[in-house]
Parts: sequence; C-alpha cells; structure tokens
Amino acid sequence: MRRLVDYAGLFPPAALPMEQAVRCYATHLSSRDAWMLGRFVIPVDRLGEFAEAAVPLTGDGGDAWRLSALVGADAALAGPKIRAFNAVHRGRFVIDVVECRAVAPGSVSASIGALPGELRIFVELPLLDDPRGMLSEIRTAGAWAKMRTGGTTADAFPSAREVGRFIARASELFVPFKATAGLHHPVCGDYPLNYDDGAPRARMFGFLNVFVAAVFAQSRAHERVLIEILDEGEIESFRFGEDELAWRGKTVTARQIASARSSLGLAFGSCSFQEPVDELRALGLL
Repeated sequence: MRRLVDYAGLFPPAALPMEQAVRCYATHLSSRDAWMLGRFVIPVDRLGEFAEAAVPLTGDGGDAWRLSALVGADAALAGPKIRAFNAVHRGRFVIDVVECRAVAPGSVSASIGALPGELRIFVELPLLDDPRGMLSEIRTAGAWAKMRTGGTTADAFPSAREVGRFIARASELFVPFKATAGLHHPVCGDYPLNYDDGAPRARMFGFLNVFVAAVFAQSRAHERVLIEILDEGEIESFRFGEDELAWRGKTVTARQIASARSSLGLAFGSCSFQEPVDELRALGLL
C-alpha cells in the first residue's frame, strides 16, 4: 500500500478550504503513516492559491511535495502554467502527474499533446461501454488510465461488472490506472455518501477490493473472479501473510502484488487520508 492514497481533500464530500486541505496534507506527511500517502491533487487553476497556502509550511532541505494537477478541456493552456509553477517552486513542490477529464474517442493524442512531455498523464474514461478501444488509444498516446469508482450520489457508482471489465482490459493491454471517488473504506459495503448526519447510504467499493482485483487480474484470473472480488464484503475473506495474499482459496505472492502495484493498479484519490488509514488500523491490518 506504499503511496496508495492521493490526497484530494479539496473535493467532495470533504470539500475543504485550500488552507485546511494543505495543512492536513502537511500533517499526514509528518505522520507515521506517510509511507501510504501519495500526491496532493490540485486543479491547475488553483495553483496560485495552493502556493500561497503551502509555501509557509515548507522549508529548505525537505523533500518536495509531489502534486497531481487536474486539467480541464483546454490542456494547451495548462501546459505553460504547469511548467511555470514547477520552475518557480523547484525544490519545494513538483507537479509530475496530470489528470485529464474524459475526452471523446479518437481525441486522446490531440487532447494531451500540448502537455509537458516529462509528465505522467492519466486520462479518465467512462465505464459504461467496453473500454478496450479507449484503453488502446490511451496506451498508444503514452498515457495511463483513470476510472471513476463513485461519487456523492448512489447513481455515481458503476457496477462491479463495469469495474471488473475495466481492470481486466487494462491488464490485458498493459495500461496502468488510478481510481478516484468513492473509495474511502477498505472493504465493499453499505456506507454514508457524505459526512452529514443522516446522510443517504449506498453500496460502495472498498479500495482493498479494487487493488486486490488488480493483482489477480495481472496473475491472469478470469474476469468473473475479479467481479466477485470487487463485490466481496467480508474482510475475513482476505488473508494477508508474510509472502502471499489469499482470497477464498485463491492466492497471489508478495512479488505479484509488488508487480501489480508498480505496473497496473497504481493509486486512488480520496478526499480523506485519515479515514482509510484509521479503518485499516481498526481491522488490524496496520
């Protein structure tokens, strides 16, 4: 789970003010669980606001904060902003990842072509249709994929079949991916959709389910098995040993897990870092 969670505290349901989100990230970076923390997710149009809040919290000699910049429809405008930001804040912050919103089929290369070539680019794609064509296009463009696994309403959540199909196709085509939204909890279950009292509830995916499914996908498990893993709601069904992970009699090795984490299921964005960590600790997994 190293660097598994990209911190997206600016986004719903947390939707924190910039200063609070930045302070939370700084606190997480200095915590005992910092090894699980990935990038700070920031809309490119809010980079100035971010720098104003974050510069006072960073000093000389420390590691640069790694950022993932969200860009809108006009990537051509985002490229110069990202280059300028990295130049001004060299050694303090670095944008090394860009996340693009869904684009129309056939337009991936044109949409991301204006972005700095040294960046790793994730392109979001819809899950309603078979993603093979878009994943092939993303791979040809030298980018990575991003899938949306939930939201703040029940209808924002895809089905286990759609997520399983995406993971299976990404594995077949050797396209690494990240997930975003709706993965606050380790294991699939019925959870509140926001932090309000009496919030509506929905069945949400667990991040362990998603990334365990990615490991089994890379070890050539059938797509049907991936869907069953994604729907698994019993934490006792996952057994973590020193050298292997077992799920209902099927096993993968620690080496296979490391391979899948580095080349297939890379990370997920969450508006809370503390919630996933606390729940893992409550389950005895940390």
